Amino acid sequence: MKKIITFIIVFIITISAYCNKTSYNDKTKYIHKDKIVFVPLDTRPVSLQNVEILSKAGGYELLVPPFDSLDNYIKPGNQDKLYDWLQGVVVRPDVYAVVISTNQFISGGLIASRNYKNVTGYKKAINKLKNIINLSRDKKCILISIMPRVSNTLEEQDTVYAANSLNIGYFNAIKTDILSNNMSDIEGLKSRMPSNLFNYMYVIAQEAVINYEIASGLKSNAILTIGIDDTTMKSMLNYAYDDLKKNGIKKYKNIYMLHGADEISLMTIAKLANGNQQAKPSFEIAYEKHWDDRMNLPYEGGTLKEITEEKIHYIGGDIEKDAKNIIYIHSNKDSGITINSIINTRKKKNQNLGIADVAMTNGGDPHLVEEILTNDNFKKIDAYSGWNTPSNTIGTVISELSIKSNLDTVKDKKIYNERDKAYLTFLFIRYADDYIYQSIVRNEMYKWAQSQGEDKYNLKNTNEADSVLQQKMNPYFDRLIDIFNRNTILRIKKAKAVFPWNRMFEIKVEAE
Repeated sequence: MKKIITFIIVFIITISAYCNKTSYNDKTKYIHKDKIVFVPLDTRPVSLQNVEILSKAGGYELLVPPFDSLDNYIKPGNQDKLYDWLQGVVVRPDVYAVVISTNQFISGGLIASRNYKNVTGYKKAINKLKNIINLSRDKKCILISIMPRVSNTLEEQDTVYAANSLNIGYFNAIKTDILSNNMSDIEGLKSRMPSNLFNYMYVIAQEAVINYEIASGLKSNAILTIGIDDTTMKSMLNYAYDDLKKNGIKKYKNIYMLHGADEISLMTIAKLANGNQQAKPSFEIAYEKHWDDRMNLPYEGGTLKEITEEKIHYIGGDIEKDAKNIIYIHSNKDSGITINSIINTRKKKNQNLGIADVAMTNGGDPHLVEEILTNDNFKKIDAYSGWNTPSNTIGTVISELSIKSNLDTVKDKKIYNERDKAYLTFLFIRYADDYIYQSIVRNEMYKWAQSQGEDKYNLKNTNEADSVLQQKMNPYFDRLIDIFNRNTILRIKKAKAVFPWNRMFEIKVEAE
């Protein structure tokens, strides 16, 4: 009897030791790798909250750095804290992939990267990034680098910062001096150039250098995705982006170059989800008018066709007729085309239809969205966005449709419902932010700020501004909640809106 008891004890200890051993073995097949380490572009909802929600809809949980290591509007993030956190988290055995914004890691966020003084220590930062990739071992690593705009207006980009011979000369000279670390020549240029022009040229030249250096040292498990912030066809920013593309960076493996910025994190989650499940979602692109593919809209350095096709290919999708997913690009405010006609002529059984609402830029088209919300059409629209620029909008809808395609394959009802609720929450936020706030309430809040002597880009009394915002949003929330509760599995009790930063450009929406 004692021998039997001894055998059982030894057996239990052996099994326990084996289980403990495998739970820390990164290569074990017994651990469910459903976590993605995620360092955001910045802390705006579009860069963080929305990515978390869509990741959940895709079946993944984001591991996000402590907030005291990240940016807060004009306050840059803390690279040392971020690096310490990354070293500990990327070795976790339940991590599938690592996604890092180089703007956040090197400069302290997108806004901080628009000032050359925040990027001067880039060489040490790149070495730290390489160490993180090494620590990640065989996990997928994607670095997202956004070439930032520096000017505030498109008019400035087409005039002061236009790609003329003088500015191109400045750009090339600064880039050469950065590469050779010739600080005396840089100081000489600085003394001869207007300060705003010097900052602009230095930022875009340094971003080009940073991207070259990262690309040249990428490991096989790593990808570098380069985006471009708000721009114009004639700007030096667009020139620098094209120069990077044409002059050799694509000779390196695992390099992607995309128009846009805010949406690239969403697209990267969709890309990872497709890669993990070996999925290749198919898309049909439906332009409102047959010549719209050649359109160049505000804030963009490419045509609608270039922007849309590159984003579909990036997430691992195919473009074909009668595809599973249709992305309809609404690009003409007074087109006369109704949602009913779009649905009747475009959507077939079992297809997903997404609306990329780019007709207005910086907000949804009221005529289009009202037609969706006031008729039975709501249930037939599977994805929607009107966020900010055309690239932002199109990339968001492609990400939504890709995750929806993934979701449609889930057989387990409990898992499906959980993920579908996350997907629908994301869609709720799109209508609330992209249409209700950006197209209706934002102008009302701007007027309120002016009446109170407040600066809409530097709010002093954020508590009062949040309170007024909630009051103005409530009637629209009530209606939107009713629509979602009647037509989906969501049961939203209330929605909350606040300004995530002390400015009024965007809001954070929470549905409870």
